[in-house]
Amino acid sequence: MQSRTRIIAIGLVVVGAAIGWWGYGAHQKSELRKTIVGLVADSASRMREALATPADSPETTRRDEEHAAAVERNLAQLKGLAAAREQLLADAADDYLLTSREILKRVVESRRYRQMLTESLQALTEHMRSDNRTGAWVQEAVKARERVNKDHRGYAAAAAALDKLLLSFPDSQKRIAPDVGPAVLIDATAIEAARARVVSAASQAEAEVAKSRQLETFR
Repeated sequence: MQSRTRIIAIGLVVVGAAIGWWGYGAHQKSELRKTIVGLVADSASRMREALATPADSPETTRRDEEHAAAVERNLAQLKGLAAAREQLLADAADDYLLTSREILKRVVESRRYRQMLTESLQALTEHMRSDNRTGAWVQEAVKARERVNKDHRGYAAAAAALDKLLLSFPDSQKRIAPDVGPAVLIDATAIEAARARVVSAASQAEAEVAKSRQLETFR
């Protein structure tokens, strides 16, 4: 009787330990999922704000730099997780955060280059209008034109990269969609609107650069 009681007690201890271990594992998995989804949600919120802001200014550029840095930290935190219990979710989140980081970096680059291009175009215009035709004037005119061309190349490259990344972003959202609520995801129309602004702004910059060439009467 005592032997049977002892066996039963041992069995209960083993079962209890197994249940406790299972419960601990389930808790860990739940907490891991919450952490990953939280990183995605934070990054999506930053992306949404950056893509919804059309104006270029030093203030918006600084804010977008902060968003890009925050998503970089989110990605680093994700990579530091022991995510074997939620590997599929972690992989989808990794793709989402990586794409978001690259988009935000290109947003910052395009804003910065656009500001530089605006300044260099203004400097070229002012210089061409001064037109005293000295040798030094011609040299400065050439330098001003080279600066415009350089800034335009930088802006055009950043805008093209941003457009390409925005085109791929819906695929990243599609991968993560089953694991996050719809409120986290950025609406497709907002992404398309952001792409349209990128293309339109690039075309406008091209037109401004082309117009500036009409000022060049020196040779």
